[in-house]
Amino acid sequence: MLTKNILSLKLIPLILFLLSNSFILSIQAQEAPPNDGGNTDGGNDGRGNGGRRNGGRGSGDGGNGGRGNGGGQPRGTINDLENAHENLQLLINELTLEPTTTEGLNLPSITDAKAQLGKQLFFAKNLGGEQSAACVSCHHPMLGGGDDLSLSVGVSAVNFVEQSAHDLLGTGRFNGISLMNLPSVPRNSPTIFNLGLNTRRLFWDGRVEARRNGAISTPDSTVNDDGRRRPDNNLPQGATLAGAQARFPVTSPTEMRGEFSQASDNQTLRSQLAERFTDSDSDFPSHWPAAFAVAYPDDNVSFDRIAESIGEYERSMVFINNPWNDYLKGDDDALTAEQKAGAVLFFTRRRDGGAGCVNCHRGSTFSRFGHQLTAYPQFGPGKGNDSGSATSNDFGRENVSNNIEDRYHFRTPSLLNVALTAPYGHTGAYQTLNEVVSHYQDPRQAINRLFGEQNAQALVTGNEPFCRLPQVADLMIKNNQSCADLYPDAYANSIAAVTHLEQARNDEVPARFPLRRGANLSDEQVSRVVAFLHALTDPCIESRECLAPWIVDESNVASFPDDSALIAEGENGGAL
Repeated sequence: MLTKNILSLKLIPLILFLLSNSFILSIQAQEAPPNDGGNTDGGNDGRGNGGRRNGGRGSGDGGNGGRGNGGGQPRGTINDLENAHENLQLLINELTLEPTTTEGLNLPSITDAKAQLGKQLFFAKNLGGEQSAACVSCHHPMLGGGDDLSLSVGVSAVNFVEQSAHDLLGTGRFNGISLMNLPSVPRNSPTIFNLGLNTRRLFWDGRVEARRNGAISTPDSTVNDDGRRRPDNNLPQGATLAGAQARFPVTSPTEMRGEFSQASDNQTLRSQLAERFTDSDSDFPSHWPAAFAVAYPDDNVSFDRIAESIGEYERSMVFINNPWNDYLKGDDDALTAEQKAGAVLFFTRRRDGGAGCVNCHRGSTFSRFGHQLTAYPQFGPGKGNDSGSATSNDFGRENVSNNIEDRYHFRTPSLLNVALTAPYGHTGAYQTLNEVVSHYQDPRQAINRLFGEQNAQALVTGNEPFCRLPQVADLMIKNNQSCADLYPDAYANSIAAVTHLEQARNDEVPARFPLRRGANLSDEQVSRVVAFLHALTDPCIESRECLAPWIVDESNVASFPDDSALIAEGENGGAL
C-alpha cells in the first residue's frame, strides 16, 4: 500500500507537466502565424477543406471549428445588465484581453518628414494616369478613411448633372464613363485608419501579403509550380506592407490609371508616373524634388520613394484612443452598462449563449486579418467570376490563391472605429451595424431581408433596404431606373454565395474557413453588441480639427509642390 502511494505521488508532477504543456501547445496553435502558402487564416487546429486538417475538429466553436477562443459564461448571466461589469471583468481576465498598442511596430508620427511628403503625394492627382483621381479619392480622413460609398468611383468622376467633378468625394460622385453611371470598381474601399496595425495582409483578398521570412508577395509576384506566389522582387529592401500596397492603385484602370499607357507593364507605368514629379517635363512643372530632399538624403524622385512615403503617411494614422481601451486601462465608467453587456456577448462563446464574435475578431485589433467565408451580399461588376448564372461574381481570395477552397473568402477587417466606416462588407451592401450583426446569425435570412425576397422574387417594390443604400438610391434617381434594372444579378449572386456557405457547412464543397452557424440573438442583444462596437471609436476621427494634420485643403494650396492637389469637397460643395 505504501509503495502504491509513493508511486502515485511520483506520477503527479509528470501528469501536471503533461497537462501544462498540452495547454501551452493548444494556445500556440491558435496564435501561430500563417505558413508560407498563406493557407492558415485562422487557428491552425480548425476544421477546413471539407474535412479534417491539422488536428481535426475541436470541441469548441472558435476558429471555425477548432478550439474555442471565447470565454465561458453561465447562460443565465449573458443578459444580466446589472452585473455586466463583473461579468466582463471575468472575461477580460479569462481571455487576457489587452489594450490596443503600437508597441514594436515602429509607426511614424504624421509630423515625420516622410509622412508629410506622403500626405502631399496622397492628395496628388498627377499620380492618376489621367490626372482625374488621387489616392484620397477613395480614402479621405473625413469619410472614415474610406469614401462613404458602397462601391468606389475612381477615374472620370462626374456629379449629378454630368459635370466633371474630380474633387467631389463621397455621395454624389458618379462614374462618368460607364453605362448608367454605375461604379466600375468592384469592391468597397477599406478604411486606411490603423492600417499600420495590420502586419499580415492588405486588400479584401489579401493580395499584398507578408510572408514568414519578412518578404512580401503582391500581384507582381511570380508564381511557383505549386501555385504559391514568390516574394515581389520589385520591392525595395525593408518595404513595409503599407508601402507595398501603395504601388497598386495607380495600376488599376478603374481606380487611378484610366486608359493611360495601357500597353505598359506595372513597373514601366510607375516609372512614367514618377517622371511627372521630377520637374523635368514641361507639362508637369513642380517643386517635388525639393519636397523629396526634405524627406530623403537627396532630391532624387523614384516610385519606390513615392510608395514608401505614402505608406508612411498611412501608417501614421493611428486612432486607438477609444472608450474600450480606456476601460481596459482601468476606467470602469468608460463604457455604459449596455456596452459592457454587449462586450460580454461579443467575447462569450456561442455554445455558452454569447455571440461568439471573438472567434474571428480577436486580438487587440479585433482581427487576425485572415480570410473567412461569411457570404456577404454580392453586387456590382464583380471580378468576372462565373457562378453558373452570371459572370459578375467575386470569388475573393480564390482569385489570388487559385484554390477553390478559398472561394468567397474575404479578409476579416479590424473593428476599430467600425461605427464610422460604413457601409460594410466587400461590396458595402450593409449600411448599418445592426444589419451586419444580424447577418452572422442567419446569412440567408439577412440577404433575403436586404433584397426583400418574396416567393423567390427580389427587389419587387424598389423600397428594399438594398435600394435604400445611398449610392444605389442616387443611381436610381439619376438614371430613372429601378434598382432591379441597375443590378439584375445582385440577388442571384448573393444567394450563390450563401448557398456555397451552406454547402461548405455540410461538407458538400471544400472551404477553408466557413462561418459556423450563428447565435440566436434577440433584437435587444444585437443592439447591445452594436453599442459595444461604438465603444471602439476614437473621438479624433469625428473631429475635423483633430484630423486636420492628415488633410490637404485650401490652406495648403500655396505650399503644395504642384498645381494639381485634390482639394476635396462634399456633395453640397463644402470642403471636407
